[in-house]
Amino acid sequence: MPYVYLICAFILNASGNIFLKLGSRQGLVLTSTTPVSFVVSNWQFILGCGLFVLNVPFYFLALKYIPLSTAYPIMVGASFVIINMLAFLLFKESINFLQLIGYACIVIGLVLVVSNVHP
Repeated sequence: MPYVYLICAFILNASGNIFLKLGSRQGLVLTSTTPVSFVVSNWQFILGCGLFVLNVPFYFLALKYIPLSTAYPIMVGASFVIINMLAFLLFKESINFLQLIGYACIVIGLVLVVSNVHP
């Protein structure tokens, strides 16, 4: 179960980043006259922030069982790979051959980090 918490945490983290990127395309709309119009105008930004907030309890629960020296590299590495994959698919951001090698190294590193830990 601890790794399920960690998976939820890095999926929420990656999703938060994607929604912040979507929201950044228009920027924050601060001219709204009511709270409802502010939320409607800035829903991607607000959702992105909310997903970051939801990430924290899952990461906290994972840290109860998984050593920080294992959980943090998984959290950062998996988020990095997911975010870059989605940036390529959703935003048509380019990825070159050296970046692909880097992503492969990250995945290999994650496998090595996880292979020695048994919570």
